[in-house]
Amino acid sequence: MKWVHWAFAPLKVALAVLHTAGCSAFGLAVLFVDKTKGDWVMWNVGKRMWSLPLLRVLVGARIRVSVDPRALALTERGKGAVLVANHASLLDIHAAFVASPTPIVFLSKASIRKVPLLGLINERAGTVFVERGNRASSERAVATLTSTLKNGRSVLVFPEGTRSKHGALQPFKKGAFHLALAARSEVVPMHISGTFELLPPGAFFFRPPRREIWVRIGAPLSQADEDTPESLMRKAELAVANLANLSN
Repeated sequence: MKWVHWAFAPLKVALAVLHTAGCSAFGLAVLFVDKTKGDWVMWNVGKRMWSLPLLRVLVGARIRVSVDPRALALTERGKGAVLVANHASLLDIHAAFVASPTPIVFLSKASIRKVPLLGLINERAGTVFVERGNRASSERAVATLTSTLKNGRSVLVFPEGTRSKHGALQPFKKGAFHLALAARSEVVPMHISGTFELLPPGAFFFRPPRREIWVRIGAPLSQADEDTPESLMRKAELAVANLANLSN
């Protein structure tokens, strides 16, 4: 019954916050002891301890994942990719953690470094930070991105730049594609559905689960020598839109 869900909604949010703080503190402690454990933290703490229990137990959602065999082949060769996904909910990060066939880190704006605990654990785990309009920052981001992908990690990007207020796909921004081309990285589309209905932007409480969360990972985008950030951005936007059509 819906009244039962809403009666416990504040408790679920409080537990989610405590769960997040506990996982972050544990992950950070591991990275302080051993800086080389970034993949272990992202895979075991980020995915198995943080995101899976939060989605299944606290949110009460089922997670379904579909991965194109050509994207899966990258991981079998020990290669990471730049995952470009739509963004409609704070739960998208959890869905991506659960679905990714490789450990993932994030491409994030530099201001995230200032967020207590979260900024520090992201920095220790290998998040690629970039400051818009800062050339030196972009060059550092390309070097970090290249190293990250060679080590078999994938980097998650939300190229819309902000969460969609209505759940529909928004126009992409090209910044991430500048970095992807400079790093000569594979770009793989991802679409997440169902999270918007559970926790849309501006909502404080999880809504009653009405359907599954689906994460669809498509084939790596074909790239040509003449590709520009704009052309690669358009390919990615079309690919994510096509994955979205499978959810409708």
